[in-house]
Amino acid sequence: MHIYNITFTLEKELEPEIISWLREEFIPRSVTADGEYFGSAELLRVGHTLEPGTANLALHLRTDDAANIDDWYADRGCALFDAMLKRWPERVVYFPTLLEVIE
Repeated sequence: MHIYNITFTLEKELEPEIISWLREEFIPRSVTADGEYFGSAELLRVGHTLEPGTANLALHLRTDDAANIDDWYADRGCALFDAMLKRWPERVVYFPTLLEVIE
């Protein structure tokens, strides 16, 4: 099992809007009924922030095959990240991390 963790740092005032966008746009285009890319998603609020006035969110996308992540990025992910950065330029940043479940 692999988890593609995407951590977002954003202006606190944008949090409700970005959560809605992730729920309505990002997750449905990443997790499909047939599990083509990811089988499930979990959206979390990170309890620790380094910068005042910011919020941190984490999105966990789960897949059995790490190759699905590359396929998703090429087919949909890059466009989703571009759309996010165009909609909220310099107000949200993200960094992805590939995690492998050990136990």
